[in-house]
Order: sequence, then structure tokens, then C-alpha cells
Amino acid sequence: MKEKGIIMKFIWMLTLLTSILLAVGQGGNMPSFSYFDTNSDGKISEKELNDGREKRHNEMAKEGRMLRNAQNAPSFSQLDTNGDGYISKEEFKKHQDAMRGI
Repeated sequence: MKEKGIIMKFIWMLTLLTSILLAVGQGGNMPSFSYFDTNSDGKISEKELNDGREKRHNEMAKEGRMLRNAQNAPSFSQLDTNGDGYISKEEFKKHQDAMRGI
């Protein structure tokens, strides 16, 4: 009887751990700022954003994965919240955090 309780606790702990790992993984596959900032100048131009999106789409297609909600991706102007013609690290992080629900 005691062994059954230990096994049930183990299963419960394993389930909880799996749930936590899955939750942490939500949005974990989002590309980093440097993925788009290909010239490493600390900002993302509209061309870099578009090129990065195309590259990511092609990478995922090669892996047999679908790029979900690509049609709902924010426009460059929606990400460039200060309107200076570039996406800063702060603007990028703000968007990524919003996508993760932070």
C-alpha cells in the first residue's frame, strides 16, 4: 500500500515537471534579436526583418514544420513603435514578451 502511494507521488511529480517544461517551452522557439540583426548594428531594419522572416519560414518548411499565424505577424511599423525606421532591442523585447504573455 505504501509503495502504491510512492508510485502515485512519483507519477504526479513527473506530470508536474512535464507540464512546467512544456509551459516554459511556449514561445521558446522564437528567434532572437540577433537572428534578425544580421549586420550586428544593434537595430533591425525593415529589410532585415523581412529577410529573417523568409529565412525562418524556409527553415521551418525544411524541417516539415508549419509557421503558424504567419499571416498575423505584426508589420514592421507595428514593431517600430517610435517610428525611427528601425526596431530596437527594447522594441523587439517588448513584442516578444507580449507574444509570451509576460
